[in-house]
This record gives sequence, structure tokens and C-alpha cells, in this order.
Amino acid sequence: MQRSCIEPPATVIEITGVNTKHARATAKFTEPDIVKACHEGYVAQGGYASPEECIRQTKADLLGDAIRADANCSKGTVKLGQMSFKMPVENNCASGGIFAAPAFTMLCPKYRGKVVIE
Repeated sequence: MQRSCIEPPATVIEITGVNTKHARATAKFTEPDIVKACHEGYVAQGGYASPEECIRQTKADLLGDAIRADANCSKGTVKLGQMSFKMPVENNCASGGIFAAPAFTMLCPKYRGKVVIE
């Protein structure tokens, strides 16, 4: 699960209430998430001199932090971190929809409406 273009994805550790009005996922930033992201350039926007510097700084900033996604599958809404979305969303970084759509789909796989604006 991911909440921004300048942070690595986090590993989902708990999912509850799938396909309900109170669907929730919790993810934590793990060391493997951070190492992989720094080597793949996810956090290259940070201007780090090397993947090692990226790993060191990103671990200091994020390691162990949790992010949550809360969805109402009947209303087609999801809250990811501090941002709220109503489906369908634009599939881009600027709107945040690129992260909201996968989080919503994970929590509401039976949703019949459109999730992404083509």
C-alpha cells in the first residue's frame, strides 16, 4: 500500500471488513520495503547521492510507521492517510488516485462501480 509518490510502498499487515462499509487496511514500512524502493528509484525525488543514503534516511524517517486505508464499499469512498477519495479516481500521482484505486480495490473487490477514470 502506498500513499505518496515520494514514499516507498508499505507492507499490508492487517485487513478487516472487506466489502463492507467499514473496510480497513493497515500497512507498515518495513526495511525490505525501503531497501527495494531506494534501489528502484521510488524515492529518487529526495535527491539522495546513493541508494545507501536513501535507505539510511528513509529508514530514519519511516521505518515502523503505519498507514491506514479506510473504505466504505457501498458509497465507493476511501480515506488513505489524510486524503479522501470518491470512486472513480484519476490514475495519477498528482491527484493521489494512483494509490487510492489499488487500496480501494483491495478493500472492496466486489464493488460494481467504476474505480478509475480512463
